[in-house]
Amino acid sequence: MDPLKEFRGIDAPITRIALYKYDIFATKKFSFGTWTSHQHVFFCIEAGDQTGWAENILAVNRPDAVPDEWAACLAELKGRSVTDALAFLRKKICLWEDRLTEAAEAALVDLAGKLTGRSARQLLGLGGSGPVWGAYVILSDDAAFVREKARWALEHGRSRYIKVKLFGKPELDREVIRAVREICPRPDTFLLGDVNCGYRNEGEERPVEEIASSLRALYDEGLDACEDPAFLAAEEWVQLQRAVGQLALIPDYPLRPACRSIHRIREEMGGYYNIHPGCTGSILDAAALAGRVRQLGAGLMIGDDSLVGPGCAIWQQLAAWLEADWVEATEKEGESDFYFRAVRSLPTDSRQNPIPVQPETAGFGLVLDESALREQAAAVREIR
Repeated sequence: MDPLKEFRGIDAPITRIALYKYDIFATKKFSFGTWTSHQHVFFCIEAGDQTGWAENILAVNRPDAVPDEWAACLAELKGRSVTDALAFLRKKICLWEDRLTEAAEAALVDLAGKLTGRSARQLLGLGGSGPVWGAYVILSDDAAFVREKARWALEHGRSRYIKVKLFGKPELDREVIRAVREICPRPDTFLLGDVNCGYRNEGEERPVEEIASSLRALYDEGLDACEDPAFLAAEEWVQLQRAVGQLALIPDYPLRPACRSIHRIREEMGGYYNIHPGCTGSILDAAALAGRVRQLGAGLMIGDDSLVGPGCAIWQQLAAWLEADWVEATEKEGESDFYFRAVRSLPTDSRQNPIPVQPETAGFGLVLDESALREQAAAVREIR
């Protein structure tokens, strides 16, 4: 099947590309280390009288980072028709950074929809319409903080799906899980934990059964699903899923990038599979990968890359159209405030759960005030 079939004949040339860089200062703890800041880029691609929007992370813990290399790559799109730009970009998948091709493609899909008056859902040939459940994410190893956030989620109707970071340290992980379960019991809250391979990193040796024993203890404490518990070969994912009983595994890193993982994932690697924004290389390929996950008979989640702006609305809509079980990419308390000041039209509302999706907006339906974005940006790169 030709993924670009619905994008033929969009002849308007790209006249301008702008990249807006923002620094998000927030402490987020993972099994592999701590983020103190992350640097985001909003993509704006213009043709005719329309603009397409997208977002991805440029760097972590590097406030000095600027998107000069990305701008140099995207300069090759200027002057091309939208149709030609999409075809050109597909040739750069796995040659350019995954985050760059993924976001540039999303912005072009948004732009194509606005130029033709068609929704991104129609252009991508997807059937779902939403709403979709949003996951509330807690990134901390402090049980008191975890408990406080779980209580907030419960009081604000955000507790149907809660995700916590786990750290590959059995007692600490059990403490984090207990903190959530003190506030949000089964079965009202589906609790998932992301270990980022903390129970066996790449290059380490630890028997699968030993990992399974640790995970079964986490299930007994109240964990329902575990994302990337360890670095595993495909057959080990299958072995581990069979060994952990009712705990659902969630492969994440094996699904990166989408164009390659679609040929590698296997049945019974997990109860759910995670398509992770920022790591797919292409939203067109991500949609095809989601279809493959459904063929395997598994559930589907749409993850997050700590997105704060246009990427949230894009992936929330994709989650709805792909009929995902839940989506993690939601706007963040405090971190998205600057973005909301620039929003003029937004097709999703993550303050509600499940998240409603406006029907059939042109493209992804995002309209942003560039003047407001420019005023708040830490750096701007423009190609005219």
